[in-house]
Amino acid sequence: MVENSVIFKKVFVGNNCVIKNSIILNDVYVGDNTYIENCIVESRDTIRANTRHVGENGVKVVVEKNERYAL
Repeated sequence: MVENSVIFKKVFVGNNCVIKNSIILNDVYVGDNTYIENCIVESRDTIRANTRHVGENGVKVVVEKNERYAL
């Protein structure tokens, strides 16, 4: 589910993900069962499956440089 968000090109969103009020920049892989709210996800990131990123007091910038193929 994507709600009130901007998703740039070359973004893969896995199954059962929720993305709310966020910006996902270029070439990002979002693993299955991930929850992202009030965040900006940097380009070329890999968000691991079953994770949660929430900007509690404003916007959170998410920078995760994981091995994409080691998920």
